[in-house]
Amino acid sequence: MLNPTLELEDWPFILKVNLLLSIFFLIITLLFVGLVLYLRIQKNFKEAHRKKLETKFIDFANTFLFDDSINKSKELANFKFDNIKSSYDYKILIKQVLIFDENLKGESTALIKEIFYGLGLYRFLLKDLKRKEWFNKARALFAFSKLGIAVPDQLIMPLLQSKRVELKQHAILYFLNTSKTDPLVFLDNLEGRLTLWQQVLIENSLKSFEVEIPDFARWLNHKEDSIVVFCIKMILSFNQFQNIPFLIDCLDHTSENVRHQAIQVLQAMEVSEALQLMVAHFPEETPANKRSILYAISKIGAYKDLQTLVPHIHKEEENLQIDFYKISGLFDEKIPVKKLLNIETISKDWEDFQQYSINRSIGA
Repeated sequence: MLNPTLELEDWPFILKVNLLLSIFFLIITLLFVGLVLYLRIQKNFKEAHRKKLETKFIDFANTFLFDDSINKSKELANFKFDNIKSSYDYKILIKQVLIFDENLKGESTALIKEIFYGLGLYRFLLKDLKRKEWFNKARALFAFSKLGIAVPDQLIMPLLQSKRVELKQHAILYFLNTSKTDPLVFLDNLEGRLTLWQQVLIENSLKSFEVEIPDFARWLNHKEDSIVVFCIKMILSFNQFQNIPFLIDCLDHTSENVRHQAIQVLQAMEVSEALQLMVAHFPEETPANKRSILYAISKIGAYKDLQTLVPHIHKEEENLQIDFYKISGLFDEKIPVKKLLNIETISKDWEDFQQYSINRSIGA
């Protein structure tokens, strides 16, 4: 048994180690508990501060909006001096301004924007827009977009090329919300692929916002194929029939996706004069585009158009043969295809059918 009067330096080594570890872990525990308590107290303080500032702002905004007897400039200056002390205060007020703007219409929205400028919220967000962090930029873009407030283009254009999808989408939404006469001007400078989600976002915005619908033929020569595909879709969606000649030109595009979309839209718009060019391109087309051309014939073509394609459907292209078989059923009065082809042995019979079709086309 150890002598309790033994000096510390006379303790065995293992006891010294245990004592040091116990003290170390006790200090770590106390620091952790203290940090938790500090963060909790700070959170409660910030929450109380937030509620207090929100209440003050709501009272101030209601007075500013509906009391014509006050000196608005003086009230703005007083509120800013008394209540805005940190970036956290700016963020609270920006959120409240957005809530007010969403729920108010008419002249009140102009007064909300006056509050926005008067409290320095515009300058604060402009600094956010110049920061390096993408989330600060996105927050600023969101606020400017919701309020419909324009900022210098040189601050926004580079964000269209951002690798952050969220930031790029906020930049697109900003242009859609702030430009009434040329909402898709950003497409002129947009680089990189326009995703399907972004295409849906733009289309829904054009249909929801009170903006002038642009002539989508403007971007049919864009170097980015996804933008050309999107514009072809929009020509159909907004019934821009005056652009049919440009859609026909897209059948000669170098991109398979662009040609495919052009075939689909020309079929939907029932442009029969485009069928001749589709048929001419059929031998060199991809399997997917060949299939689209077959179904275009079913809607806007005739049996003679279908017959000209038979020599260009190869024996190994079984899916195309089946599509041809199905579409031929629409021309039963012209061709006894069901007697000549068996869906179960279609590839085996295809060469004989090709010869039969060629003989029919030359009158043999």
